[in-house]
Amino acid sequence: MSEEHVPADYTKMNLLEARNFDKKVRENFMPAVISTVKQIVEDYGILEGVGVDVGCGTAVFAIQLCKHSNLKIYALEKVKAISEVARMNIEEEQLTDRIIPVLGNAHELPFENAFADFIVSRGAYHCWEDKVQVFREIYRVLKKDGLAFVGGGFGRYVTEEELDRMKSLRARSLKEDAKAYSSPDKLKEIIHKAGISNFRIIHDKAGFWAEIKKLEK
Repeated sequence: MSEEHVPADYTKMNLLEARNFDKKVRENFMPAVISTVKQIVEDYGILEGVGVDVGCGTAVFAIQLCKHSNLKIYALEKVKAISEVARMNIEEEQLTDRIIPVLGNAHELPFENAFADFIVSRGAYHCWEDKVQVFREIYRVLKKDGLAFVGGGFGRYVTEEELDRMKSLRARSLKEDAKAYSSPDKLKEIIHKAGISNFRIIHDKAGFWAEIKKLEK
């Protein structure tokens, strides 16, 4: 999306700006949302249990994932106006029994230990001031045998035309922050610092992701 649609300090975004943000996400990045959800289902099967979407934005990803899984999803967002638009989107899709909007910060997730079977975060990674701390929190909240899928990608099912267009939009929007999604060695270093050993980095056409599995006793 173009920069004029997002305030310099997006945490102060008002409801009108948040609705415009939602509109631009839908117009520009829905192929990536649909593609990534399809990839998740193909790779991990129909997910069950409790899910958390960290940095859910206006919940477009959580809604798509909910429609293709059996998860009950907690959609966490730190910006009040964006979280409010997420709530409205969830209500419009009649998914209030399965998606719960939560106002909170990724650096201090408002969930108990071993809360979630599946945690996803798409496109919020570059926003985290202390990435090591967020990964620690994600690992803490994961259940034993739980899975986290964290990063930013477009999914393997987008067309080449869609991929080129969305990559260009992201580069213009994020500028220097876009580099966060092309540094696998840095991501490995961050996850190791968080004390997590059982993970793999995916860096291909599908995007840039960390897949984390919690296998501790």
